Amino acid sequence: MLTAELKLMAMGAGVLILGAWYMSSRLPEMAEALPGVIADTGAGLIIGTGDILGIPRTDETACAAAIREGRTWDASFVCPAGTWIESLFN
Repeated sequence: MLTAELKLMAMGAGVLILGAWYMSSRLPEMAEALPGVIADTGAGLIIGTGDILGIPRTDETACAAAIREGRTWDASFVCPAGTWIESLFN
């Protein structure tokens, strides 16, 4: 008769084998999604750090309004850096 520990180990091995089989069948899909996951993680890290440090988030609507009205200083806080710098030379 099998002991409880041996039964538990056999069930665990079965779950590991099934999990490995499932993951190997999904590997191409996971590899395709990996760059997006990395980009989203990086963006979340940067936005979260900015929130902690008190850096305001960009706002495209407020940015366009500030540039249109010539409020360069206000635009510097609500525009993405590239958009704001570009507005200085237009």
